[in-house]
Amino acid sequence: MRRATCLIGWLGDAGELVLENYLTGRRSAVDARVIPPLQSLTDATPWPRAVERFRGLQDLLTQLLEQHVVLPVGGRLDRDESAVLDAWPWDRDAHYFHWSTRRTAFTFDVSDERRMLLERARTTPQPPAYTYYAGRPETVLPPAEPNDTTLANALSGRRTRRDFASQPMSLQDLATVLGVTWGVSSLRSDPGVGVVALKTSPSGGARHPTEAYCLPLRVTGLERGVYHYCAGRHSLSLISRGVDEDIALAALAGQSWALDAAAVFFMTSVTRRSAWKYRQSHAYRVVLLDAGHLGQTFHLVCTALGLGPWTSAALDETQAERLLALKDRSEIVVYTAACGTARG
Repeated sequence: MRRATCLIGWLGDAGELVLENYLTGRRSAVDARVIPPLQSLTDATPWPRAVERFRGLQDLLTQLLEQHVVLPVGGRLDRDESAVLDAWPWDRDAHYFHWSTRRTAFTFDVSDERRMLLERARTTPQPPAYTYYAGRPETVLPPAEPNDTTLANALSGRRTRRDFASQPMSLQDLATVLGVTWGVSSLRSDPGVGVVALKTSPSGGARHPTEAYCLPLRVTGLERGVYHYCAGRHSLSLISRGVDEDIALAALAGQSWALDAAAVFFMTSVTRRSAWKYRQSHAYRVVLLDAGHLGQTFHLVCTALGLGPWTSAALDETQAERLLALKDRSEIVVYTAACGTARG
């Protein structure tokens, strides 16, 4: 056995030491005396020797094993942790934020959410919708008038939709949404570095870590299935035929309206792609911003095509990984989107 590497600790409200394995979410309040023997389990250690090091604390050693503070070498958790550490060169701050927030529970009871908001507004007024520096010298600007009326119409007409008609979308529209949102606009050669992709959305260091997977639910001329979109070839690779709607709904954290759309998209981030250039944990922020840029582009493209767009970060990542058949720990699910003919 060995001590888990993906650990974080803090002092609880009562002053107790809490250790959490952030990959599994298991946490345990422990006696501070456990730290010295735990430090000795950095490398693989036979069970009898570990028991000897925990002299007088054998029951605690069993508890730490159950709570994933200590791992059996060669077991599933040992292999999974090694894969994560190999795929994520960033420090523990980025690790902990990502893996601990994976377990967020989402609910979508609209009436219950409305009651909660009204109750909160009664006790705590919401922050202002925008910031205004009153009393400062102010210059009133002329009206914003974009030269490109198509862009102006898309910007002003963009609204998130959650009510889709059953009307199918054309393969041409799907190709346009994929190509303009996620496709490669051009490839440039950076001497000594290699080929760099350019797209319609900005990306930190032109790394473009985001990949797109497509579930065409009602697309003329394309069978239902799970596809990966190859941005450089502008093509779809079939991952699996058909769509298990139970798994898809679970991956969408129960947001059933997305399955009424013509197509659903899952965005993943290949962390190796960004970490190759940016080794500091701050790069994880940029990976998330990258997906956000693409979400806005997706909304504008769909609006320009007369389609209703929807995006959400509320996901069950474990189920999404199952749906997309993801195996590489350096590829994480970050965002989802859908489009179709909006009702009304």
